[in-house]
Parts: sequence; C-alpha cells; structure tokens
Amino acid sequence: MSAQTTSTENKTGAKADRKVADAPTPAGPSRLQTDLAARILRLLSEQRAVPGHHLVEQDLCRQFGVSRTPVRGALKLLAEQGVVEARANRGFVLAQTVTAPPKPDAAAPQEEEDQRLAVAIAQARNSGRLAADCTQQEIMRMFDAKLPQVLRVLRHLAELRLVERKAGNGWSFLPSIDSARAQAESYAFRHVMEPALLTLPTFTLDREWLAMSRAKHQEFRDKPWRDVLAVEFYEMNSDFHEQLARCSGNRYMLSAVQQQIALRRFLNYQWEYGVERVLSSIDEHLAIMDALEAGQNEHAALLMRRHLDASALHTVMHPEEDERAA
Repeated sequence: MSAQTTSTENKTGAKADRKVADAPTPAGPSRLQTDLAARILRLLSEQRAVPGHHLVEQDLCRQFGVSRTPVRGALKLLAEQGVVEARANRGFVLAQTVTAPPKPDAAAPQEEEDQRLAVAIAQARNSGRLAADCTQQEIMRMFDAKLPQVLRVLRHLAELRLVERKAGNGWSFLPSIDSARAQAESYAFRHVMEPALLTLPTFTLDREWLAMSRAKHQEFRDKPWRDVLAVEFYEMNSDFHEQLARCSGNRYMLSAVQQQIALRRFLNYQWEYGVERVLSSIDEHLAIMDALEAGQNEHAALLMRRHLDASALHTVMHPEEDERAA
C-alpha cells in the first residue's frame, strides 16, 4: 500500500470520526442512564433523603463507578419525571420524597445486538487483534457493523469507563486486567477484602435490593445460555458485589470494589468458562444472600471466600495465555 493511499485513508477516517463526533446524541436515554436513574432513586430511598437534598454529580459518579455523562443523563431523566429539579448554580435537588424506587425498564429491542458487538470488541481487545487506539471506521470494518451501532456501543463503553474519545481522532481503550498475573492479584485482593466487608459493624443489609437481586438471579438461571448473555451475566454479577460493598457503609471498600469491576469487565465479557460455571456462580450468590438474610454474616463471609476461590480456580488464565492477551 502506498504512502499516498495510506494518507488518503487516514484523512477519510479522520473526517468520518469528526463528523460522527459532531453528530447529535441519539434521542432518548441510554440503557445505562435508565438503570442509573433507578439506582439513584434506590440510594435516595435508603438515605431517607428529604425534598431539597442536593445531588452532587461527582459523588454519584464515584458512588456508581461511571463517568459524568450517564449521571447527568439520569438526573435529567429524573427531572423530566418531576422527582428532582434543576436549580441555578446548584445542580439538581430532590423535589419529592422517594417511597418505592421503580425497577429498570425492559431492554430495548436493539440491546442484544449491541451486547453481541460489545462481546466481539472485548474478544478482539483481549486477543490483541484490536489495538488500544483505533477509529470507529476500523471497528466497522472489523465487525461488519453499521456506524450508528458502533457509535452507540462505544458511547456505552465510554460511560462504563472502558474507552474514551481521543482529543483529535478515534478512541482509546483504558487499561484493564489482561494477564494471568494481574487476574490472580485481583482475586487475591478481593479474597481479603470482600468477605471482610460483610462482617463490618457498619454493614446494613438492603433487603429490598436483596429480594430484587435474588429474583434476577433465579430468572437468569432459567435462561438457555447464549454467548451474548455474557454481558448481562457480568452486569448482574457486578451489581451483586457492588451492592454488598455499598451495604458495608465503607466508602473506601465500595470504591475499591467498583474499580475491580471496571478492570475485570472486558475480560468477563469474553466468557469462556462454560455454562456450568455460570450456574455454580449463581448458586453461590444465592447461598450468600440466604446467609445474609438470616443474619449469619460470618457464614456469608466464609461462603464469599469459597465463591472467590471457585471463581479463581475456574477463570484465571494460564500463564501461557499472557502472551495471547497482551
């Protein structure tokens, strides 16, 4: 390929990226924004917040481990519903007491196709086929995908802090767990911290969340397994661990769990461990929930250690895979 041809392609790709960057945001809230709105309401309900309570964007970003964009979208959605209202120079404040937080809306028809593309991107990143810096044009060609879908998925990944738009042209994937050593260190860290947070004096079980999470786990267990469900499975799994960290009442433990969730996301989107491990993981989660509901927190901590040990045994990459995943 000549230098002139390469230059022409680069200019074409740059123009396309700039055109997409200037394109308007798709109408309607994203799936993540809708879910965040429900989670914000649940948080306000737990806090017994009263009208006039100030919602700080930065605090919500830290609380839920996402960027400012989806948080702002969620707050705007709640403002449209009259739950919060915007105040000049104050951001958003609670307009009415939250009594019964709603469940997230049903998934949009296009969500499964977007999840399929997210899984494919994760596989390409984990194997090194997709560079850390790339353009949406490259992603379109690699996965034979349409531009609106690619942009939609990239924006969703950006909201999850997996990728960010480069200043000039293209996208840059952020660091994630991509080696056997990093994965083993992650499990070692979690093995120490996550059981401990269940036994803190400040731990307060959110029983409403527990009931919803149990129902979600049981419903997912009955689904016929398909590779595309890896995204939904990981997000359900992440919510389980994140909400338990939130119940701990310790902001630093919550922040650490959220960081681990973000670092592990791409690796787990590429699920290669079989449906048996999916079912076992769900059963282990349910057993931990049962112990916590019965007030047996020490036993729940023991079950959490066994759960993390089993996950590490089945999912940590072999050292020889480090080169493949680099």
